[in-house]
Amino acid sequence: MSKRRITKQQSARIKKNQATYHENRPEKTDGDQSHSHLNQSGLVMMRFGRHAEVETHDHQRIRCAIRQNIDDIVAGDEVIWQKTDPGQGVIVSCCPRRSVLGRPAFRGQYKAVAANITQLLIVVAPKPEISWLLLDSYLVMAELLKLKACIILNKVDLPCESIQHELRQHYASLGYPLLMLSQKAKTGQSDLITLLKTETSVFVGQSGVGKSSLISTILPHETLIIGDISQKSELGSHTTSNSRLYHLPEGGRLIDSPGVRAFGLWDASKQDIIYGFREFRALPEQCKYSNCAHINTPHCAITAALNTKRISSRRYQNLITLLGT
Repeated sequence: MSKRRITKQQSARIKKNQATYHENRPEKTDGDQSHSHLNQSGLVMMRFGRHAEVETHDHQRIRCAIRQNIDDIVAGDEVIWQKTDPGQGVIVSCCPRRSVLGRPAFRGQYKAVAANITQLLIVVAPKPEISWLLLDSYLVMAELLKLKACIILNKVDLPCESIQHELRQHYASLGYPLLMLSQKAKTGQSDLITLLKTETSVFVGQSGVGKSSLISTILPHETLIIGDISQKSELGSHTTSNSRLYHLPEGGRLIDSPGVRAFGLWDASKQDIIYGFREFRALPEQCKYSNCAHINTPHCAITAALNTKRISSRRYQNLITLLGT
């Protein structure tokens, strides 16, 4: 029987795990009953500098140092750690992530902010003015990461009939759950609690739409810093510096992530971006030309759908913007 072939990525991972094992394997001594070097699994609750707060399998919280040779650790990561002192330990490896959400960092780099999430809760509001391009960017990312996505229209006590109509017509019709919330009128909270159960969720959206206020309602006993909306710019200040994972009273997990004003679809190809628009996904195969730019191109299935009003003109314009054509 021939040996099973492995990819270069799998080979590199095996070598890394072997190196980590030999580096951290405890030395055997006669009569040594210490368990300080035993590998244990844990869940990262928060990262701060070169340390992280890790929740153990028996729900204790341990402060762990992060080995220099380990890649970036964020809230939601599942890790292997070793005890060093009472209440302290060291993270020796990070388990493969099922998903990761990030944001732009310095010099065009990509900075992870949350790992192993299953649901993206995209918050919009009448004020500040909604960015439809940002909304579609989040939805594309959710599609590419295979995450559930829900659109939350917050502050519906403010005039927003046209926004509600747009969301129902062009987003709810595509299968995206749409939740209307008002903290002043106290509407929608029970539906939000239901959405959060059994999921690991992250709130995303423009600054000032009320993400931190929503989280404070869900977790009233946790201390969260809430920023006031600037009267001049109508943009909220960045109120969260480090991502943190919370266990929700009614079930599920929530990762409170740093505010995001800009959002980039990093390393996403044009095919990926088109795939992220559900209603456009199958259309390129119907175009006559394989290199169709989908802008005034003869026999283009996407522009044909646009001309017959089978797709949203705003969604189409956002697609073209994201494609950079």
